[in-house]
Amino acid sequence: MSSPDDFANSLHALPSVSSTVRSPALPWEVIERVIDLCSGDKNTLRTFALTCSQLHPRSLFIFFTNVELRCATQLKGFYDSVQAQSHLQPVVQSLSFPWNACSPFSLLSILPSLRHVTFDTIPGFNGLWPPPALPNYLYHRPFVTGIRSLTIRRTWFRAGTAFLHFLSAFPNVERLTCEDSSLTTSETTPMVQDRVRL
Repeated sequence: MSSPDDFANSLHALPSVSSTVRSPALPWEVIERVIDLCSGDKNTLRTFALTCSQLHPRSLFIFFTNVELRCATQLKGFYDSVQAQSHLQPVVQSLSFPWNACSPFSLLSILPSLRHVTFDTIPGFNGLWPPPALPNYLYHRPFVTGIRSLTIRRTWFRAGTAFLHFLSAFPNVERLTCEDSSLTTSETTPMVQDRVRL
């Protein structure tokens, strides 16, 4: 399976465009629609981009609009790709990645068009929040103000306050989705109980 960083790196190998570029036989609207319909098939998008330089811009745009990363290695590779190719940063609108021991806030901070984030688990990680290895995880709040939709999957929070601290990192979220997640609500203070009910 191709990852966005593999795709971005392989695009450097594109041959230069011939001086006699022919127009495609189909109207551009049809070609762009076909590329759009392949948005869920990253290998096909990669093939489009590598096959024809005229298909490259649209394929790249669709490839990087919604990014789903499955492991910490892909997260790091994707960060390196968009850091090195800053023109890709405003393209990313949706990002899904696993909970792990590295903070994603440096990545989130360089994606100005990012509107949806999904935090997911990875095999071998229990999704416990806050992760013991991340004492400063939430001190990057100003960088994630553009996110409007947040999904949290397969995790659990040790306390209602931990959940609230996590949510406070995303001050402009309008839609919150929690799937297969749990929250330990042992706090007895009325303020915490009221906020957890929200």
